[in-house]
Amino acid sequence: MEMIEHWHIWLIIAFVILIVEMMSGTYFLLALAGGAALTSIATWWATPDLTAQLFIFAIASALTYMLLLSFRKKKEVANTDGTTHMIGQQVQVIETTHTQGRVKYKGVLWQAKSEDTIEKGNMAEIIEVDGSTLTVKALDNT
Repeated sequence: MEMIEHWHIWLIIAFVILIVEMMSGTYFLLALAGGAALTSIATWWATPDLTAQLFIFAIASALTYMLLLSFRKKKEVANTDGTTHMIGQQVQVIETTHTQGRVKYKGVLWQAKSEDTIEKGNMAEIIEVDGSTLTVKALDNT
């Protein structure tokens, strides 16, 4: 029977951390799992002592974390809040808006605010999304 080598232990640690990451949804644990996996590869290749393994783990985890942050920032720049696609869309006014009212967008009722008075039944255009409130402007409903 073979003994478990150090690189096996690092690989097991990587998988355990990865499973915990899937349950928690943080990017930090994913970086630690990547660091443990890279340490497993380095330990298999070079068989360093325990101090060197811990150093490799720390450096590999930090590099993996920085790599994940760079991907996350690119995603955030592309679409900061997931609502930018709504701007310019038309909505139906359900409750007359005079500073505040309600509109329907894709079958869902939203709080709305507007500088215009828009009568119930007319159409409006979304110009801004602030949480669950849409800022709308009147359309030419002729």
